[in-house]
Amino acid sequence: MAHDQNDVVEVYSGPLELAKVFQGELESAGITAKVVGTELAASFGSALPGSTELWVHGADFAKAKAIIDGEAKSKPKHDREPPHFPHPTDSPKPGLAPARQENWINPNPHG
Repeated sequence: MAHDQNDVVEVYSGPLELAKVFQGELESAGITAKVVGTELAASFGSALPGSTELWVHGADFAKAKAIIDGEAKSKPKHDREPPHFPHPTDSPKPGLAPARQENWINPNPHG
């Protein structure tokens, strides 16, 4: 079945914040875009990852995909591992704290 150029197609699915950013970028480039699935994000939060989608007309798909791919490369990935910060090697690890010693008080003042 052939798709009509006026059909809408999904160009992105992911977090709501990024979908809104991509929608703004597409609209500034003259491409009409619609974010769908915000109701699911509002009610379920992050329990349904990828439930927010960005849709465009079929004729604008290639241009929209190129814009999103360019934007996605410049944005940090959320599924990346956090940076590794090694322990410093120039100073040794501090030793244990000294044990607390109470002054001894003789319970018998006369003796």
